[in-house]
Amino acid sequence: MPARLPGKLSVLSKVFEASFLSFIAILAFGIYDFILPIFTEGQVANLAVVGLIVSLVSIASLLAEVPVGLAVDKYGRIKILLIAMFALGILGVAYFLINSLLLLAILSLVFGTVAVAFWVPSAVLIRDFSPRRMLSQSEGIYMSITQLGWVFGPIIAGTVSVLFSDKHNFLLIAAFMLAAVGFALAIFRGSKAQKFRQLEKGHKHKPRLTLLSTIFKEYIGVHKHAAPLYALSFAAYIWIALEWAFVPIAGIEAFGFAASGVGLILGAMMAVEGLLYYSSGYLMDLIGKKYIITAGFFLLFGSAYFMFLATSPAVFILAALFAAGSVSWILPGTEALLSEIVPANLYGEMSGLFDTSKDFGLIVGPMIGGLLATYLANPLVPFALVTVVAAAATLLSGWVFWPAKKVTHG
Repeated sequence: MPARLPGKLSVLSKVFEASFLSFIAILAFGIYDFILPIFTEGQVANLAVVGLIVSLVSIASLLAEVPVGLAVDKYGRIKILLIAMFALGILGVAYFLINSLLLLAILSLVFGTVAVAFWVPSAVLIRDFSPRRMLSQSEGIYMSITQLGWVFGPIIAGTVSVLFSDKHNFLLIAAFMLAAVGFALAIFRGSKAQKFRQLEKGHKHKPRLTLLSTIFKEYIGVHKHAAPLYALSFAAYIWIALEWAFVPIAGIEAFGFAASGVGLILGAMMAVEGLLYYSSGYLMDLIGKKYIITAGFFLLFGSAYFMFLATSPAVFILAALFAAGSVSWILPGTEALLSEIVPANLYGEMSGLFDTSKDFGLIVGPMIGGLLATYLANPLVPFALVTVVAAAATLLSGWVFWPAKKVTHG
């Protein structure tokens, strides 16, 4: 058994390289997602506005997904990835310099647009490098490594906010993004970069207003599970959006935590999630993705319900940790299923389209959660929304992936 390990690691070496690159950049995203709602609330004490600003990032991402996906297939993963990380570094400096809510909204739209040019090629690289019989494990490795960025990002951000100010976190975002550019140039330099390029080309679509609907129809026709997979991804990202936007705010307003305290809580949530990714992916390849995905949504349903009902910090934190862990039972499976049902020459195009499901979740979650929290004057109400969505997703995944077997009579 030990003799086989080096061979297995060799097969996955490209997955590890791409994962470490993404980890550096995701440190910046972890800081950004944590500090944006807190920084925005400092500018205007209105949770509905906080939800709107956070959603603007995802609205811009939604509009950019398909064009970026097509560009990734046409111009190559590496070029788009490098340009995106450099531009995001510049945007970090711009955030540090602004003092206007209007400029904050504009920068959030720009950030969301450029961020897509990181997420799509980074996801496509993992699909390119993943052995077909190890799709879930490869996604688990990628998510386990990059999850460290989501773990340390909020912890760093909370500490910087206490020692300096919320605003200084944007300079860190710039520093990590530019460091990621340097690392990418090192691992993709010269002829070695050719190994990381997908030579097959996707469809040639002309730019037009109906492009999103056209490619969505193509995506739906790829496989019978394409549409349900899109819906399940949408449901998962409603929770992901709300955990980043409202776990910190609920912790501060409902339970009196300091910014550094909620940073530690969110970091612990990301740590739990990261610890489970690889084992989840391994089990998915071993016994099947459908069972783990359904269990993940059921766990999210119960955990979010207790977060909403929590009256003590201990219950809230414990339920939040379980809810965070549920994500690791969902995402490796949904990403691996997409790799299975989509042709390799359309990875960029279809990954961009599939990522719109995430954007819809990231838009709907903060906007509706913020409105409910403001209207009902309760920062815990957004977790009731997650409870309902997770219940629906549990039923959908069970209905789609666990069809009744036909009984035949001899």
